[in-house]
Amino acid sequence: MSNLVQLYGPSFSVFVRTAALVCEEKGIAYQTGKELNGQTIDIHSDKHFQLHPFGKMPVLIHGDKILCETASIGRYLDRIFGPETLQGATDWERAQIDQWCSLITQYIDFYVVRQFMLEVVFPKGDNGEPRMDVTSANRPAAENAIAIIAKQLGSKPFLVGHHFSLADAMLAPMLTYNKDAPAPINLVNDHPQLLEYTNRLRARPSGQKVLQPMSKSR
Repeated sequence: MSNLVQLYGPSFSVFVRTAALVCEEKGIAYQTGKELNGQTIDIHSDKHFQLHPFGKMPVLIHGDKILCETASIGRYLDRIFGPETLQGATDWERAQIDQWCSLITQYIDFYVVRQFMLEVVFPKGDNGEPRMDVTSANRPAAENAIAIIAKQLGSKPFLVGHHFSLADAMLAPMLTYNKDAPAPINLVNDHPQLLEYTNRLRARPSGQKVLQPMSKSR
């Protein structure tokens, strides 16, 4: 099987960035984008839905294997390109990392990115302006989600335990985007330990390669 991993989806996508971080941490050769095996596959085209039944990203193509959903991709890469380093050293750590991967995917992304940040990043109001009433209405839930992450982090160097894990890779793109966002939607700066954590994730060799501001990643 080829060592090259293909990640279907744009490099600025939050979850494509998570998969790319895993590749960087593991030293895996990879490429991102809409081109797979020399063929361009448009997002939400029939061929995209053949790769992911709900038309989401990323999708991993590794040889003849196709795998979707970010946490599953991360676990697969960590195992196949072993030794496993991103899923915890004990059964309890492993369970906690799985728990936080689920919480980040289901709730943090929804409240912070989908319901809050995207209204400013990709405005849907008249004349392309953000709907600030929508942002204001969704702000309490986003602030609560960020506060939950800050509480879980506490004084630890990483979200679960003392080593970078898949949970950190899931969270890092969301936090760096929020840190770079304009004041109305920047919540990371309200939590000093979360700001320091975000800066450390970006300073890692993997973060320097993957966690660039959106304008530099296109």
